[in-house]
Amino acid sequence: MRELRQRCPWDRAQTPQTLRPYLVEEALELDHAIQTDDPEAMRDELGDMLLHLAFQIVIAEERSQFNAEVVTHTLEEKMWRRHPNLFGEGRAGRGDHAGWELVKRREPRAGGKRGTLAGLPPTLPPLLMAYRLQERAAGIGFDWPDTRGPMEKVKEEIGELERETG
Repeated sequence: MRELRQRCPWDRAQTPQTLRPYLVEEALELDHAIQTDDPEAMRDELGDMLLHLAFQIVIAEERSQFNAEVVTHTLEEKMWRRHPNLFGEGRAGRGDHAGWELVKRREPRAGGKRGTLAGLPPTLPPLLMAYRLQERAAGIGFDWPDTRGPMEKVKEEIGELERETG
């Protein structure tokens, strides 16, 4: 990748921002290969993703921001934090997605946003954003089999508001 950046004008001109659309496209192509259970396409698309990761890391190195070793170390630390049942004191108690989300919210990059619905990247496609928000809401009990549940919850909240302000 370093040689490509040195010798190819197009590669040299790229920035993290100009590469974003290609990275997203490659991720979607990998997603399609996984959905269609096509190992050959998966292998190809994983290679494309590795290329983009290497590209971003080399650009960051050129800017003295970080290097591959720092990225690897950061990932290693994250995996240790997110698997307290394997590497930490005691047991995590949950191996499900909700347990993973609880661990993620305690991480340094949560950006001070500690709420259940905080921390999702605003660049998520709208349908995926809605799905992730619903997953999180369900994790704290905001999930009902029919419309009566939410209506009762709204009435309960209005009652609390009236008692507090009334």
